[in-house]
Amino acid sequence: MNSNVLNQGKKIAAVVFLMTAVIVNAQAPVPPKDPRPGMEKPRPEALKEITTISGTVSKMNTNDDFVYDGFYLNSSGGPVLVKFPPHLGSQITALAGQGSQVSIKGFEEAAPNGEKAFRMKLITANGKTVEDTPPVVLQTPPQEVSVTESGTITDLQKNKEGNAVVGIFVDNTILKMPPHFYQQLGQALVKGAKISFTGFKKPDHSGEVAEKKFNIVHARTISVNGKEYSL
Repeated sequence: MNSNVLNQGKKIAAVVFLMTAVIVNAQAPVPPKDPRPGMEKPRPEALKEITTISGTVSKMNTNDDFVYDGFYLNSSGGPVLVKFPPHLGSQITALAGQGSQVSIKGFEEAAPNGEKAFRMKLITANGKTVEDTPPVVLQTPPQEVSVTESGTITDLQKNKEGNAVVGIFVDNTILKMPPHFYQQLGQALVKGAKISFTGFKKPDHSGEVAEKKFNIVHARTISVNGKEYSL
């Protein structure tokens, strides 16, 4: 009898132990997993303090499509690159030409090349003001125009630093591709090389002003030195 009671007690103790272990494991916090590379949550955007600077416009600045998107300002703190959206180009160039005295509200930022820049929110000159507003949304978006052309490479467009190709000049056309394709084509892209390509012409956008008018074509296929590539 005592042996049966003892065995029964051992069984009950074992069951209690197992149930306790299950409960403890269920309640134990699971450590968070480290995010996979490239899957980290983006950091929240920091507040940007709006300040006012003033000075004299020294020269205009363009993007890689030769469209005005900024100007250099001679301020009391030295030269500053003031950036504005390209769709405001017609308003800015009409308001503030070279030598104009201007006052600008905005915030500091870093340009893609690391250069210190000032993002314009509002500009005043000669008693008139232009504010950074979104571009007008057209009811009918411009239609893409397909292009098939051939010719000779007349030059290579480099970035502001001069250390990377960002376009291929073929007479009055600038052929655009993702940056890594220029690298892969390497020595095939030289002045005088025969080239043919297909792609889509960049449409003209309202408000943009170009320093010099080029046909901007985003390539889909390209043939150089007798070899054709799909992009």
